[in-house]
This record gives sequence, structure tokens and C-alpha cells, in this order.
Amino acid sequence: MGGKQKLPELVSLSISAWSLKARFALKHHGIKYRTTPYTPLAGELWLRLRLCEWRRKLTVPVMFTPQGGVLMQSYDIARWADEHSARPGAEKLFPEGREEEVSSWNAKSDTVLFFGRQALVRQLKVDPSPAVPPGLTWLGPVGRSLVRLIAGRLGSKYRAEGDTTSLEKALAVLREAQAALRTAPTAPPATSPTSPTSPSGPSPAGPLRHLVAGRLTYADIAIAVATMTLKPLGPPFSNTPRGAVRELQPHLSEFADLLAWRDALFAAHYPTTTTSSSSSAAA
Repeated sequence: MGGKQKLPELVSLSISAWSLKARFALKHHGIKYRTTPYTPLAGELWLRLRLCEWRRKLTVPVMFTPQGGVLMQSYDIARWADEHSARPGAEKLFPEGREEEVSSWNAKSDTVLFFGRQALVRQLKVDPSPAVPPGLTWLGPVGRSLVRLIAGRLGSKYRAEGDTTSLEKALAVLREAQAALRTAPTAPPATSPTSPTSPSGPSPAGPLRHLVAGRLTYADIAIAVATMTLKPLGPPFSNTPRGAVRELQPHLSEFADLLAWRDALFAAHYPTTTTSSSSSAAA
């Protein structure tokens, strides 16, 4: 009796948008967890060994629950967080009767993120230098070749998802989200403990708009994370943000309202106090 409580373990990649979706849901519900960092190639082999899974495609995040379960998608991790909230009064991210709407926005978010991932892979094949870790720059051409190798493998691994999307489809989702938010009713200011500032300045004191049910849901999280393809979200919310997608940069000014909403949403709802413990700090 009274043994140390086992924490959920989140296996995640620091630059992964899907890992950020999962972290947002866990933090919203005040769930303490420990993070195990994932690295391409070697990390996948380790994860396959741990899961005894040799056939299907593995992606992160993956979460090992205290009850011995394994959750393989950020969406499923968020659903689990809804059922295991540790924050009194925390609103459900999947409101009863609105699950289909939330799921639809999550799928639209993936349309943007799939495009962003394939576009970044193409960028890295042409110019791998920005992705060479600082500790490996001394390798020179070898470091760049390693990044190209990883980029090529990622491109092959996720080709099927990339084939389902395009620049036009990604832009259509972002436009739909921005239009929906402009006509959505405003919600009262958040009361959850959060960071006092947004990435681009002071957090607005006014109410926010939401995509579903007039309050924060996983639909908001999914679309907010998808906007990282337009403009990365940096500290304190993401310590190692993935780069912006070059093909989307000519459209940046068009989505100024959407990005301002994104920054305000994170400032209002994403706690920056650490709830991860530790094989590594949450990134």
C-alpha cells in the first residue's frame, strides 16, 4: 500500500506536431507524465522491440498508460486524458454529442500537417543544413548527408499520407478555420492557470472564439497546432519548433487573424509549468 504512483509515459518527438497535440491535452487536464524522447531510425527500432511490433508503420506519440495500455495516436491520448483528468473542473475536450465535429476538425488539421511534413521533407533534401543538430555541425558534409538520409526515409514512410493532401487542400482548411472562428460566438476568458504572455506579446484579456461548442475542445487544439506550418510556435510552448513551410509563406498575411487566435489560445489554455517527470523534460 502507498507505493509510488506510476505515471503515464509519453514517447514523443520534440518537433512533432502530433506530439504537441498530445502534450496539450495532457497539460489541459493536469495529468503528470514522463517523457521519453524519440529519435528517428534508432528510436523506431527501440520502440518496435518494446511493442513487439514488426509489421505496421509506427509513429509517435505513443503513450504507455499506468494500467498497462498502449495508445498509438495523439487523438486517442487526448480521449484518454478526458477520462483521467487530474484537474478539478477541467472541461472535456470531446463534448458529449459533438464528437463528430471535433473528429472532423482533427482530420482537417491532419490535412494541413501532412502537407507540412512532406513539404519540409522536400526542403531538407534540397538544403539539410538547418536541421543538422548543433552538436553535429562539426561533421560538415557527413551531418548534412545524415539529415538527407533521414528526410528521404521520412518521405517514403509517410508518402501515402502526403499523397492525400496538397497546398490547395491545406490552404482550404486554414481558410475554413479562420472563417469559422470569425463568425463563432465569444467565450468567457479562461480561468485555468497559464502563462501570462503569448509568443508574440501580452496575452489578450478579452474572450476567445472556439470552433465547437463555444469553448475549448480538441478541435481548437488540432487547428492551433496545424498553424505551425505557417509560423512556428516557439518557447515557452514548444522548445524545438519545426520550421515554417516555404510554400505557405506567401499566404502569411492572409492568416494574421488565425495566427493571433492561435497565440491567444496557447497563452490562455496551455500551462507552461512542467507536468512531465522524467526520463526527460517535456519539450
